Amino acid sequence: MRKNVWTELVEVDRPLADLFRGFGIPWAFRPWMTAAPGRPYLPTTDVFARNGDIVVRVELPGIDPRKDVTVTLEDGELTVKGERKQEEEVKDEGYYRKESTFGYFERHVAVPEGTKESDIKATYSEGVLEIEIPKAVEPAVKPKAKPIPVMTPKPVKA
Repeated sequence: MRKNVWTELVEVDRPLADLFRGFGIPWAFRPWMTAAPGRPYLPTTDVFARNGDIVVRVELPGIDPRKDVTVTLEDGELTVKGERKQEEEVKDEGYYRKESTFGYFERHVAVPEGTKESDIKATYSEGVLEIEIPKAVEPAVKPKAKPIPVMTPKPVKA
């Protein structure tokens, strides 16, 4: 039976955590646990073409785009960066739990030469940031196939 990659990472993590605890050092290096405090948060990002436009879709649930997200265009690169600040508090009879997760994120997407910042539109709805770069993708004209002869130093015998 093949193991899940996440199960394998947890199996590697346990002995390392035990080793560091043995020296009195808390084990905190877990690159696959992106929700840990101070760790980068990597939102799902899709880049695709729609009606000749480039669309960049970034999933940012629970993030206030007006306060925690910036979108910039510089040197032919679209950058989406920000910070995820999520806090959950549960108070019940005889029970209290508070969880806070923080993480910085930064995603870069190359855009075609000549793209103007004023043409780019960004909207946020239901946890999804969608950035549209209009008319950035020109329909490709397929060149006709041209045969290329293969040269050999000596005649080939069949």
